[in-house]
Amino acid sequence: MSDQVLSDEEKGALLEGVEKGEVEVQSADGPTYATVEAFVVSPRNHIVTNSFPRLQSVNRKLGAFIGKAASQLLNDRLEAAPVSLTTPTWGEFREQWLEPAVLFEFEAQPLEGSAVVVVGKSAALPIVERFYGGSDINPPRHESEGFTRGEMSVVSLFCQELLKGITETWAPIINLETAQVELHQSTDVVDLIEDGEHVIVGEFELIAGEERQSLHVVWPMTMIATLVPVLEGQKRDRDAAEDARWESSIRTRIPEAIINVDSCVGSARLSLRRIAKLQVGDIIDLDNPRKGTVLTNDVAVLEGRFGVHDGCYAIEATRWLSAGANS
Repeated sequence: MSDQVLSDEEKGALLEGVEKGEVEVQSADGPTYATVEAFVVSPRNHIVTNSFPRLQSVNRKLGAFIGKAASQLLNDRLEAAPVSLTTPTWGEFREQWLEPAVLFEFEAQPLEGSAVVVVGKSAALPIVERFYGGSDINPPRHESEGFTRGEMSVVSLFCQELLKGITETWAPIINLETAQVELHQSTDVVDLIEDGEHVIVGEFELIAGEERQSLHVVWPMTMIATLVPVLEGQKRDRDAAEDARWESSIRTRIPEAIINVDSCVGSARLSLRRIAKLQVGDIIDLDNPRKGTVLTNDVAVLEGRFGVHDGCYAIEATRWLSAGANS
């Protein structure tokens, strides 16, 4: 750039103004500098779906279950699909509520504590309307901030179907016995989870006709702490002491197990034509009827010589067919 920003005359005037004090370079409080403030991204904005791939897979199956079960309950087509997983604190999650909600508290034994299904008003009312045979054409008008007893009951029925889905979809990870604990409204003063406790929030989108609403399944971290490595896709560390107990138990009990033992004495090869002509009294010649095979549960385990011992038919073991020494 060859063009001057200021001409020589303008430079001279500026220097003269600074020298005489007519041009203020800094204030009486000293020079003023621009400041940079740190921008803190709230944990509730962190989408951590990829941090729990196993839980993400479970939620996909749970979404399909919710859609099928809810469609049968409401006698209307409803689809459900997981949207995201987040890990805010319970207090941060509650701050996001922009409307009244139904809080369906449930337990999942053997896990300790309670989890919550949160169904906002915008999702709850269409569920109620469809349960009573309504549609999108004439949506209900609901001016109250809370929910009626009937609306709470319908949402409870919907959430109980969701619990069945949780029991089924979590089965590959852990066998859960789920049950409703209590039903709350967000406008009530309830102490479900400490505000500072971190939770895993699974958001699901409900699609009914032209409507798209959300519900949330909230798991306290303390409740599923032992399962976090599994939900993250990690392999559980083996417990050497537990393995030793299992080995000792197996070695003690297996020798006492009762199994069926069968034998095959001789064999023959026949054409289908000859088999079709067989009649009562016909004789089938066997190859080497003195040689027998012992089977357990249809698996051949040893060969032997067929004969009689103490007045009973018997087989004298001669060769193991699995790894082992000859008898």
